[in-house]
Amino acid sequence: MQMDDYIELGRSTGAYGFRGWVRVQPAGSGEVLRKTKRWRLVPMTGAPVDVEVEAVRVHGNGLIAKWVGCASKEEADRLKGVLFVAREDFPAAGDDEVWAVDLVGCSVINTEEVLLGTVTRIGSNGAQDLLEVVYEVSPGEKRTFMIPLVKDVYLKRIELESRRIIVDWQEDWR
Repeated sequence: MQMDDYIELGRSTGAYGFRGWVRVQPAGSGEVLRKTKRWRLVPMTGAPVDVEVEAVRVHGNGLIAKWVGCASKEEADRLKGVLFVAREDFPAAGDDEVWAVDLVGCSVINTEEVLLGTVTRIGSNGAQDLLEVVYEVSPGEKRTFMIPLVKDVYLKRIELESRRIIVDWQEDWR
């Protein structure tokens, strides 16, 4: 599996205690990290390492995790780096839900069938998630705008199979 098949989901920041537990700062809610048992660690120095997760717990604003073979504070401190999970290992998103990572790259089309742009990332304004959409103004010139991910107001339909997101958004609102 190539690194393109992995999604960055957080960072390991060092030891928690003396028995090999590692502090984890998740990117986002940490839901996928809490539900998967195989992670890939890309340490600050050295080659990527696949780790098998024995346990994960919420701890303050982050997580703590215990990996197979990591039994001491010294080992945990050496395991600082970026954490990834293979997209194929993500749990099912649930009924009428999708993982945000699956929206990146989708075309955004309004209810009049006008192509508004392409999703580059999912952001947040604190109140709701936002689609960050990029579009070309002229050859070589691109602009970005945001659409609130508010179902039945702006978001009408997500068609993952065809990589399309249908929104109630006017072209001149960009």
